[in-house]
Amino acid sequence: MKIAIPLTEKSETGQMSDRFGRSTYYLIYDSETSEIEIIDNPAVQARGGAGIQAVQFLVSLGVNAVIAPEVGPNAFKVLRGSNTKIYKGIKTSAKELIEKWEKNELEEV
Repeated sequence: MKIAIPLTEKSETGQMSDRFGRSTYYLIYDSETSEIEIIDNPAVQARGGAGIQAVQFLVSLGVNAVIAPEVGPNAFKVLRGSNTKIYKGIKTSAKELIEKWEKNELEEV
């Protein structure tokens, strides 16, 4: 499974961003290989529909789950429509969120 986490800084120890669609970066974690990649969000400067654009971008990368504090209603619809799981994130580092996900400690929305 590939999981995306919005980040405020380009580091796996960085804090999760409060904004899903306008997050500066996304950490992509592959649970099968334990690989971590941090990528720029191409939708960060979008005039409108940043959440939808971000979801489309992440899905195109093979992401099938996101961990975020909140997802806007339009992004939520697109995530659901693409069968992407959504987990409620807490304000902590991406590394800790991955550990919590692996232990089934995050609530699926």
